Amino acid sequence: MAAARAKGLVHLGDTSFRRKDVIAGYHDMLDVLAQFRVDARPWDALTQVEFYGLLRTLAPDVFGSGAEVTEDDAAKRARTYSNALVKLGFVDESQRRITALGTMFAGGGPRRQDPFDRLCSLTPENSAVLRGALTYTEKTDSGRYFPVRLMVRVLNRLDALSTDEFALAFIAGPRAYGVDVDAIVGAVESMRADGRGLDEALTAAERTAEQDHYIDGGAFAAEAFPNGKGPTFTERYRRFLDALTFFRDQPDNGTLARLRRAAADGGTTVKARFDPGRYLPDLKKTGAGPITVHRSARYAGWTDAPADFRRAMVDLFNGSRATALVREYLDNNLRILAATGVISVADDQVRIGSAYARYFFATVDEQLTVVGAAPDDAERAAGPAQWFGPDALARTDARIAADRGIGPDEIEAFVAAAERERFDRLVSAAFPPEDVVGHLRLIGADHRSAAVNALREKAFRGKATVPCMYEYLIGLSLYYASGRAFDPRSAFGLSLDGDFLPISHAPGLRGDIEFELDGRRVLVEATLMDPATQRRGELEPVLRHATNLSCEQPGAQTVTLFVANEVDPNVARIFGFARVMDMAPTDGGSGTASPLIVSICTRDWVDIAAAPLSPVLEMIAAEADRLDVEHLNSEWNADLVETLRGVAAPAPPSSDARESHRMSD
Repeated sequence: MAAARAKGLVHLGDTSFRRKDVIAGYHDMLDVLAQFRVDARPWDALTQVEFYGLLRTLAPDVFGSGAEVTEDDAAKRARTYSNALVKLGFVDESQRRITALGTMFAGGGPRRQDPFDRLCSLTPENSAVLRGALTYTEKTDSGRYFPVRLMVRVLNRLDALSTDEFALAFIAGPRAYGVDVDAIVGAVESMRADGRGLDEALTAAERTAEQDHYIDGGAFAAEAFPNGKGPTFTERYRRFLDALTFFRDQPDNGTLARLRRAAADGGTTVKARFDPGRYLPDLKKTGAGPITVHRSARYAGWTDAPADFRRAMVDLFNGSRATALVREYLDNNLRILAATGVISVADDQVRIGSAYARYFFATVDEQLTVVGAAPDDAERAAGPAQWFGPDALARTDARIAADRGIGPDEIEAFVAAAERERFDRLVSAAFPPEDVVGHLRLIGADHRSAAVNALREKAFRGKATVPCMYEYLIGLSLYYASGRAFDPRSAFGLSLDGDFLPISHAPGLRGDIEFELDGRRVLVEATLMDPATQRRGELEPVLRHATNLSCEQPGAQTVTLFVANEVDPNVARIFGFARVMDMAPTDGGSGTASPLIVSICTRDWVDIAAAPLSPVLEMIAAEADRLDVEHLNSEWNADLVETLRGVAAPAPPSSDARESHRMSD
């Protein structure tokens, strides 16, 4: 029995919503929906127009605020843009109201996370994208299927796919070969063995069994040239192909006249499919004879064997639209899959990057149901640890233990070490310390510059916003300055993709960066807010995060660094006085705390971070005991920063060294 074939090409997003930082775009849409869909009004043309107007007003960088848009077009855009959210299950299809999975994605709450998420070091945002992708279904000619689960099974068999192989297997394969892992694996292996590129493989994949019969035998069949417009159109194709074949084989006045009639009678139908004006440039020239027209022909396979010529005509009929769509869908599919946090696309290789996820999906391979009904909202939000049986995690642990020769209590350490090694390998290659310094200097000079935008496109693949890039680079500078002494995946509040590139900000529930070093808790808040807006936008969250973190472990000292391109002096002064105020936590904790907060400009931080982090933090921590009002009203923050810059600066050469250098000159 033949496997069911997908109805269309796979796209996890929507072509109407084209944006490289697609995850940030989804956040923008959900933020507006959360404000907008609070009443009982239906999702109709009127509310769609209203919603799109809000998108343009509240997120102009994404949705534009320039030229006027008609109401009909605004309603259409509201529908098509939000289709991407429907596919991942972040909003329901009929009313575009935010679902539990959408809340998990947008709000960052950890309540729905499970042990699988923890073992893969996923944020709630990563996990929501993964759950949405694994439960996304597409239509086939006999039901529905799960494209991402099918792809995971292919990866379990092949380990990795080049991006071209991924495009064939994931986007076009289910339609061309059926929803069957063996068929798709075979297609990829055939592509590799034959050395075919993507375009050639996609063209071959588009051919149907009926078209193969036409190529082999030459007998025209309506099923080989479908058009969906009725027999009249099919008859025009037949007449043109017959006339073209006779003229190709025997160019004379009679066959030329027949070909001209067939082209004229075929009109736009034949022109769109076989383009005689382009491939027979002399056909319409009244003075051109059969030999002239024949020699001018540019059809592929024109002088080859009959079967080769018929194959070329079939491929021309199929056209390049499918190939163009596959390439159009490719980048967006990869960005969304990478945002799961477990799929890697580094080095032009698509694979399951996360060490634990690799073992988990291999263990539950047979439970990765490919064909089935679309799940409901509750099932989509449940998570991998519940989908594949109550013992899925235990079976995965047993597989790891057997494969690595370790005990059950060593599995978490093995997974953590494997991911830490992968982080250092990928990130150290992409962002070595000297590049981090250079990038921060560039952002510090002008974060709105063309040079920074070029950096975003090149180094960050256009995924992250500039503030998100900044936060990530500050985090890496701390990681390097600490001697790589903390786990950046757990320290960074950012959501990282499957290759550890940032995709969106920390959700706001906690600080931007949190870690421990030498028994001290460290909180870092990084912002590109202008000084004029820092009092409104940064005072409350920084004080709240610093207080909450200090109250979590009252016996441990907590140091908070506020890093910005420019620091408002009043903000720095208020942060300084926090150490003499008893503040209560806002996260349900108990007690009070008086957080120590130091404010540092980017240009100063770059110099300070050149020194080892431990002595820098030690000098900052010494400020905790300086509580007199006169000191707090002084320029202590600026003086401390200057001292820290001095610690980081290289010592001047000694007189002996200077003399030695002079003599060598």
